[in-house]
Amino acid sequence: MNVTLLPEAEKVLLNISEWVEERNTIASGERFIIKFTNRIKSFALPRVLYAICPHESLAALKLRCIAIDDWVIAFKQTKEEFVVHYILYGPGLR
Repeated sequence: MNVTLLPEAEKVLLNISEWVEERNTIASGERFIIKFTNRIKSFALPRVLYAICPHESLAALKLRCIAIDDWVIAFKQTKEEFVVHYILYGPGLR
């Protein structure tokens, strides 16, 4: 299944990787991006349908959600594509 990150999600992922790299070794931000996107891809399975997000503003957009550590991944999916709209810090959604 094809996984696509929209610009808003890419921007957040880059910001997180910059934060990781500032606090760790050189290239740790790049390794974070690779690991994080691989974890997203592990959820992009054919014939698996995820629940609509419980947060009302995300549900209004008919986005589906998964959690990876403290991050909420809001996405839409079709049979062929898994489109990540937002990567949000979970505790900030309250």
